[in-house]
Amino acid sequence: MIPKIKNIIQKKIAEHKKSKIFYLRTVIHVAKYFLFNRYRNTRCLIDPPTEFFYKYKKLANYFSLPLLILGKYFERKKIFISVNNEWNFSIGHTFSEIDQLQRMQKLIAKYSNSRIWFTSSRKDILGDTRQIFNSKNFNIMIGGIKRLLLTFVAIRYPAVSIDASIGNSNYVLGNKNLSHRIVHHNKSKLRADLISKSPEFFPNRDKLNNYSNQKSKLMKELNITKNYIVIQIKSKKGNATLSPLSPELYLETIKYFQHKGYEIVLAGREKCPEIFLNNNVIDYANSRYISALNDFLIVGYSSLVISSASGFCNIAKSLDKPILIMNGIHGVQEFGRRTIILPMLIACKGKLPNAHIQHKYFYTYGPDYFNFSNDLYIHHTLTSKEILEGAKELEGMLSDQIPIFTQLQKKIRDDNSCPLLSYGLSRISDFFLHEHEYYYIKDKS
Repeated sequence: MIPKIKNIIQKKIAEHKKSKIFYLRTVIHVAKYFLFNRYRNTRCLIDPPTEFFYKYKKLANYFSLPLLILGKYFERKKIFISVNNEWNFSIGHTFSEIDQLQRMQKLIAKYSNSRIWFTSSRKDILGDTRQIFNSKNFNIMIGGIKRLLLTFVAIRYPAVSIDASIGNSNYVLGNKNLSHRIVHHNKSKLRADLISKSPEFFPNRDKLNNYSNQKSKLMKELNITKNYIVIQIKSKKGNATLSPLSPELYLETIKYFQHKGYEIVLAGREKCPEIFLNNNVIDYANSRYISALNDFLIVGYSSLVISSASGFCNIAKSLDKPILIMNGIHGVQEFGRRTIILPMLIACKGKLPNAHIQHKYFYTYGPDYFNFSNDLYIHHTLTSKEILEGAKELEGMLSDQIPIFTQLQKKIRDDNSCPLLSYGLSRISDFFLHEHEYYYIKDKS
């Protein structure tokens, strides 16, 4: 009976989201807020969804004068309000968007010597990590009322807005979500360009020094006594993972690093595979020490990271950690200088497998493009050998000097044979390219 009622409510909520109806969600949110401590710890009482701003943005017209006065004041003080950052409960969005905001502040004249206010009514990530990002010119502002007020200021006076979102929300300047092409192509190019122009800029990396006591305690509790690498996996379909990799495919790489004296730590939120536990992998992911702050520390003090194509990889990127990103269907969407990519290859029936075709479907249909086309199929998933060779190449990123691109990597970049790759600093594994060079021959159609 209870599951049936739950399904009815979920269906009704989905209908209300499409119709921008809020009363049912509001009642449920308020009830959960006062009834459940865990829920209350991650949410503000006032927590408006994206649709709220689309539907009620015209309210700014009724408070035009005070909002305009505030906007003018912010402009004079060079205070910019970060907008459209809707996914502050996501590690990937939070770290990536804050990293981009800080690069925009450094590189774009309009934002030079400014202060940025990053608002949120969610405390999932920022409740623990707020102090990591706070500085004299960058402030995390948690609170539903703050978010409401400042968002309406930005709607009324867009000149004081700054948008580094990696999502499709656009309620400050528009009345509907951005297209997939803008989100996954245009925005990605901008992100890659900013990273390329500031390759040594990592403002939050030094914040690790502020948590030496917490780090020592965490290492002791997890019994980490040596240098270690971090592995993060996906065990089900989601984000950029269309089909999860078998845990057995990691074993050769795990044993390779263990033989070199490293300990292996599983991070993320996935259940630890039995085969990992049987091979002495430290299960931080399911420990009682799991938290957003400890995610930052466990990555920050690691030697290197092997990650699925999920938001978790953005912690490593923001700290300039060597990272191998694997099994993503999105092609190239990460651009850090110590980033090596091992993608899943997608093909279209009746056409030769090609990276440009894969990218075209991605920016046409978005992350769920398999739901829109029966013509697509998985052309290649990673092998144990490809993972191992990618990890060995990643070892070269441990030195201060970033390895130059191999001859084949440079050729693929210079020929624009892989969409977006040439705009950033990341690379596809050289071994992988030699195995699948045919996939990166530029489409002539």
